[in-house]
Amino acid sequence: MSDLSPDSLLQTLQLQPDSHLVLALSGGLDSMVLLDLLATARQLQPFALQAVYINHGISAFAAQWGDFCARQCAERGVAFVQRNVVLTGRDNLELKARTARYQALAEFIRSDKHLLLTAHHSDDQLESLILALKRGSGPAGLSGIAARCNFAAGALCRPLLPFSRTELTAYASQQQLSWVNDDSNDDTRFERNFIRRHITPVLLQRWPQFSATARRSMQHLADLQQLADYYTIQAAERCVRSNTLLLAELAKLIPLQQDLVIRHWLKSYALNPETQWLTTLKQQVIAARSDATPVLVCGNYQLRRFAGKLYLLTDAQVAVQEQSLNWQGEPKLQLPCGSKLYFTAQQQADALPLAAMSAQIVFGRLSLRFKPAGSAMSKPLKQWFKLWQVPPWQRLQVPLLLVNGELVAVAGFSSSAEPQQAKCWVSWQKQD
Repeated sequence: MSDLSPDSLLQTLQLQPDSHLVLALSGGLDSMVLLDLLATARQLQPFALQAVYINHGISAFAAQWGDFCARQCAERGVAFVQRNVVLTGRDNLELKARTARYQALAEFIRSDKHLLLTAHHSDDQLESLILALKRGSGPAGLSGIAARCNFAAGALCRPLLPFSRTELTAYASQQQLSWVNDDSNDDTRFERNFIRRHITPVLLQRWPQFSATARRSMQHLADLQQLADYYTIQAAERCVRSNTLLLAELAKLIPLQQDLVIRHWLKSYALNPETQWLTTLKQQVIAARSDATPVLVCGNYQLRRFAGKLYLLTDAQVAVQEQSLNWQGEPKLQLPCGSKLYFTAQQQADALPLAAMSAQIVFGRLSLRFKPAGSAMSKPLKQWFKLWQVPPWQRLQVPLLLVNGELVAVAGFSSSAEPQQAKCWVSWQKQD
């Protein structure tokens, strides 16, 4: 897009006949310029357009701004919706407001035909770079705000990124637009406001082209990040299996690529740990002795290693089951961990024979001796679990069936009864 015009906006957006555009409208200069451009562009090429105002309740004037946006949309024949969000606490207010805003906007992006538009411009991009430098971000953070990316069920587009706030102001003046001024923009306790007031003016006064050259550097970093993502995804396909990481495959990669694959894996669970945490993971979990059972917490998950695999587990997946139950011949038994035992008269797939019509169900008694049918010897259950390669945390959740205090079946694994001795068959449905 070479200039601020409805024609060039349409060239940037490349809309389809069934495209549905949702504009995040604040009533400020930037979003009012984009609203005006979209309303005019719709006269050149028809498309569905809706504006959404998110009221954070931070400013005493927020409701008035919502009314202003409603009037401006009505004048242009644009559908308008207002959503109120509630923020708790005053710490990290910028982050909380941003998170709540995008969560609310996500409700309107319901299909791949929906496109969310925000009015970020090049000054915002420079502020993002300075913030990323302050945080010590990597290439993904330093590459700044993406012009287009996936969002909810559709996509998010920022068509004004090539333009400065000065250019937007010139357009607004030329078109005689009205807009609101957010009083919080003057509060330099907010990081972006501090940068906008005290840092970027100095940089641009000294180097007028700094914003443009910074965008060029950010694009180079974005290109490098895209290349790294491409090879990381290929490597992850060899290393990741569901919620596990195959450590032998990971070890074939160079250390830097190992880090990228681990981060890619964790990102799918919305985890983005600090570099020091990643170092701890490699030193104390991945590189621990083969007989060790290290645990490392990340967010609401635990990372555990077993038999050459790194597991990412929820608290429920590692919970210790202690409650015992009595089975008295009923066809189904609900277990405290959320799983179920089913008992049938006829053999089913993966079902174990049981030479009794009643039993006690217990968990975690790994010292009990067990002799599977066809085995020549009895061993403590703990040794059988090792042979069966069952991770330690899973051993405590496996239902054990006792008859007169004797372990006769380990649900999902083995029974002491031969098939011809079966009075019924038991199968274990694990928790989803």
